[in-house]
Amino acid sequence: MVALLAAASLAVTAGCAAPPPGTDGTLTDGWAGFDEPTVFVPQAGTCHRAEAASGSGKHYRPVDCDELHLVETAHVGTFTGADAQRTTAPVGNVPARETARVECDARAAEFLGDIWQHGLLDMTVLVPPQAAWRAGARWFRCDLTEISSVFRGKVLPRTGSLRGTLADGGALRLGCHDVRWGDDHLEELEPVDCDRPHHGEFVGAFDGGALPGGWPGDEAIQERCLRMIADYADLPVDEDLPYRVATFWFRTGNPSVWEGDLRVRCFLYVPDFTTPLVRSAKGGGPGLFPVW
Repeated sequence: MVALLAAASLAVTAGCAAPPPGTDGTLTDGWAGFDEPTVFVPQAGTCHRAEAASGSGKHYRPVDCDELHLVETAHVGTFTGADAQRTTAPVGNVPARETARVECDARAAEFLGDIWQHGLLDMTVLVPPQAAWRAGARWFRCDLTEISSVFRGKVLPRTGSLRGTLADGGALRLGCHDVRWGDDHLEELEPVDCDRPHHGEFVGAFDGGALPGGWPGDEAIQERCLRMIADYADLPVDEDLPYRVATFWFRTGNPSVWEGDLRVRCFLYVPDFTTPLVRSAKGGGPGLFPVW
């Protein structure tokens, strides 16, 4: 029995020694090689139907910007240097978030025609999820959304790109507003055409983090906004200025975190007991703003 099995084994082995006609007996030399693994990177200039909860590639479904969408990616940047050497994705109160935010602000301004804080816009910075960061992803994504108001506004669906919408005469530039107050608090801020009666107007934004002494308090913000209003409306900066016009403002971010945008949006306000404006306040002078 042993001799018989050995003979059978030799027969099988001998049969394998001669490959079939047309083959060389090598199984892998004709196969294409595998590509190197790649890390997902989002693309700038793409639009998206929904706001992204994270930077995960599995939720990345861009659409043509002529289709209805909520978000447009204005820029995709790359973490470099020490920021790229982190072992974890830059989430929370870390300097790398500020670095990404600063670049996003600058590139969004190029894309829009002005800084996004001058428009009915908001911006979000997305970074890769932790798993993607561990796999080598080092991108950050600058997403823009149109909003209905800078005060309790909601994100608006739109068609068409945001590119150039804050250039001179751009449709989304902040302008005149219908202002409604409750008991010492703002209740509503609605954008309106400047030829309609209104009591408020956006005059500009400034970088609160650039003021001497660091992030300013309310009194410093009010003084800076009043001076911006004086320049905007061609009013003298004197003891009568606070009796010609008032101001209110919004911080566009949280100064206590690195990622926080440090700009302040300043608005001109004429009280309800005064005659409403029916034109832009720009260049109006003392004649448009008599002392109360």
